[in-house]
Amino acid sequence: MKLSALIFLSLPLFTFTFTLISPLHPKTSLINLNAEVVSGRRSFVSSSISTSIIGASGLTFVPSTAFAKEEYVPNVEDVKVIASLGVSLDKLASRVGDSSQWGEAGLNLAQFSKDPKFYSNYARNYVSKTVKNDAESDPRVGKIRLSEKTLLSVKDLLDTGTGTDEECKEAVKRVKKAQSLIGEFLEGSGVNDERVEKYIKEHK
Repeated sequence: MKLSALIFLSLPLFTFTFTLISPLHPKTSLINLNAEVVSGRRSFVSSSISTSIIGASGLTFVPSTAFAKEEYVPNVEDVKVIASLGVSLDKLASRVGDSSQWGEAGLNLAQFSKDPKFYSNYARNYVSKTVKNDAESDPRVGKIRLSEKTLLSVKDLLDTGTGTDEECKEAVKRVKKAQSLIGEFLEGSGVNDERVEKYIKEHK
């Protein structure tokens, strides 16, 4: 389901709602990103399809080597999908902190759980541009992977909890932890942009 409110940063780089795109149906909502994120995801999926074709031909395809470019300069456009997720989680934190809104928050998290590795795969794709090998085990990718697991633990809490004040506080704590991990990824991304820096400072 879509959340009704739009969340904006003070500067106009990231504009999004709390949605996410399913891997097969771009119109299906997960943690609602805007049309620009849809475009970014399609590009990522296209790259993944190309990888599969290469693999089928019997060639060995190593993303961290293939995409690594010594001349690559970190670009905010290449991390805004992850930054958008981080900012959109402000709305989720608000919802899980109110047990009367757990139903809608749970539906969004359930949709997210259908494709939980999208963001860590996206992070790996980004990191592969800055390292020559083993992007998979890069600590920055690990931050996003842990963020995904933390969000899934919020879903588990909502699924099994009864909506007590303590459970609401714990759910908010976990969402904020996920945001902090995203901030750590962005801090290590090499991107120099005041909007990214603003997010990092707000979610330390």
